[in-house]
Amino acid sequence: MGETFRRSVTVKHRFGIHARPAAKIVSLSNTFSCDINIVKEGEPPANAKNILDIMMLAAGSGARLEIRANGSDAQAAIERLGEMLESDFEIG
Repeated sequence: MGETFRRSVTVKHRFGIHARPAAKIVSLSNTFSCDINIVKEGEPPANAKNILDIMMLAAGSGARLEIRANGSDAQAAIERLGEMLESDFEIG
């Protein structure tokens, strides 16, 4: 299965993760072949490729999250997702 990469991030968007940012997270996550989960402390992992899972995080502005990815492109996935989560959900 390979190494699991992790990155801790803080949600910077003033409205947190709502429908539109959740869709962007899922869209970006689906460009990678690896398994990607996002974890909010005290909650079960959310599959980053499933919009309902991401919406259920209920991650507001300032929420601390951990991105976990495992697979061939896991390191690239956590870097891109981390950048997006710590910005205004722009995909660069």
